[in-house]
Amino acid sequence: MTRSRDTGRPDADDPQQFLVYHAEDSVIDQIGPRLRRWREVESFVESVLISPGYLDAFPDAPLDVALERRSRSARSSLAVAGGDIILIRDGSWNALTVLHELAHLVVATTVPQSEPHGPAFVSTELELVRLRCGFDQYGSLRAAFQSAGVRIG
Repeated sequence: MTRSRDTGRPDADDPQQFLVYHAEDSVIDQIGPRLRRWREVESFVESVLISPGYLDAFPDAPLDVALERRSRSARSSLAVAGGDIILIRDGSWNALTVLHELAHLVVATTVPQSEPHGPAFVSTELELVRLRCGFDQYGSLRAAFQSAGVRIG
């Protein structure tokens, strides 16, 4: 469940990966706050996990998520579903990256055999953006996904 753009070719098991990344990159500065301190990243994740809408939308989603920093030299942020861990690369402290990685954990508990960036993942990420960042930012991300040809569940 990595967020790396350096592989150069599509993964047969994850055909939407580059489309999703391209769409996200086009709106990343418009989605949610830029998180300037690590404490803000932690608070942002906590605010999602304790929001009533999160558990309503994803009743089986993890509530106890470990959050760890990765060095700036790391190639990507990532989610480790088996341990409910999110590792955020220094320099990638923004709402969309955090919600993207959280979406991986949510999907792992609700649709465990799905494509890593498939329709179930995309609809989960969109719902997390809507819940935490609002309808306008949800609409911006959804439009970016549609423009990039991303399949949405």
